[in-house]
Amino acid sequence: MSDSQLKRIEKTLSKLAERQDEICEKLANLEARAAIPSTAASTEEAIRFLDQFRAGEALGEASLGAWIAVSSTACVKGGLRTVQMREGMHAALLEQRIKELGGSCSFQIPEAIHDVAMKGAADPDKSDAQKVLEFVKRFPDVDQALKPIYDLASRLDHDQETQSLLRTIAQDERSTLEFLGEACALLNPS
Repeated sequence: MSDSQLKRIEKTLSKLAERQDEICEKLANLEARAAIPSTAASTEEAIRFLDQFRAGEALGEASLGAWIAVSSTACVKGGLRTVQMREGMHAALLEQRIKELGGSCSFQIPEAIHDVAMKGAADPDKSDAQKVLEFVKRFPDVDQALKPIYDLASRLDHDQETQSLLRTIAQDERSTLEFLGEACALLNPS
């Protein structure tokens, strides 16, 4: 074998060694990325959340209808009508998005929770002041109440439609919580 052939072989081996180092570095980077848990929500996780949220919004619509039927306070009744319509719209929008994502609506609010919500809302012996006070006590911190919605939305960068849907529904929910807080303060002066 001649010197020129040996030099070509050495040059080729050197290039192969450099390329092998590059490949090893890329593999190490991929392995390091794989070791970091992904925070993005999967489509399945999003569908589960949307389905549970949808069921809650549907219960909200129904229970608000029961409350409106027995409400005797005009300012509460008027606000509840708006809130009820939004809850129904949210349930429909969430159902539509679930279907668009390839899922189906299957989550059912447990019967005991459903019955308590409906009974409490429809109770004619409980004043509107008592009902709004109970509601506000359940959700004293608006930001904390909305946190699960915003948390999931922030993990849906790969699904901006669902992300925006959740964020705009959360804005409506904030309005609802603020309305009920204001009604509580008005009807339950300290």
